[in-house]
Amino acid sequence: MTPQVSGGARRRPAPRGMVTVELAIGTLTATVLTAVLVTLTMLGVAQASASEASAQLARQIARGDDAAIAAAEDRTPGEAEVAHRDGGVEVTVTTTSFVLGLGHIPIRASTWAAYEPGEGP
Repeated sequence: MTPQVSGGARRRPAPRGMVTVELAIGTLTATVLTAVLVTLTMLGVAQASASEASAQLARQIARGDDAAIAAAEDRTPGEAEVAHRDGGVEVTVTTTSFVLGLGHIPIRASTWAAYEPGEGP
């Protein structure tokens, strides 16, 4: 005997398993979104690190402080290229950051600093 509601209409059977599917899709979406946001954050951190390293190295070369130049070179996250031009020094730091699915992404930062009085190439 099927359950009846007033008016003689039949009740539909309750959908089973829909909450599980929705939860699985929601969890997967949240996980993928979190992974993308973490990757973008790590790219931003790598860019900031390269930018800070190039600024420190350019500043110390412009000052002519050999000990500080060596310390700044040690903290550089990748390769540093130094060019002397226009009364100052330009430092370009190049490094890479690994992104899952895309491989190594090149990151580059450049800074120019004027020579301090009495310093130069």
